[in-house]
Amino acid sequence: MKQIRVYNQVFKIEKTVYSIQGVPLPLPVSYRQMAFFAGALVLMVILNKFPPVAWVDYFLVKFVAIPAGVAWFFTRKTLDGKAPHRFLLRVAEHWFSPHHHARYRELERPGGKYRYEGAVTFRRTSGGETE
Repeated sequence: MKQIRVYNQVFKIEKTVYSIQGVPLPLPVSYRQMAFFAGALVLMVILNKFPPVAWVDYFLVKFVAIPAGVAWFFTRKTLDGKAPHRFLLRVAEHWFSPHHHARYRELERPGGKYRYEGAVTFRRTSGGETE
């Protein structure tokens, strides 16, 4: 088996932020991680108005730990070989798709009810009903 080397990732250098307004960050953060952190933070601010999240009184958990965990998960993990947000979008697309496909071709489904036409035979057993 031959292994073919592809150097596409060499030319995709992810931009990294080391400090914000002169304040150094404890870890270098990419723009993508910052976007997921900001999106999760906005979501947590919105969900903070509703009971399950509003009952949690830990500020650092709600507004730092959960967005940081979301940013880490969505930038570092893969589900079925895809980025998690792309995987979840494809799953939702599959659930809400009204089409039925087999090998990327749409299946034809009959519209009416089935009706059997022909002779039906059956056998009466001896221990059955008395007439």
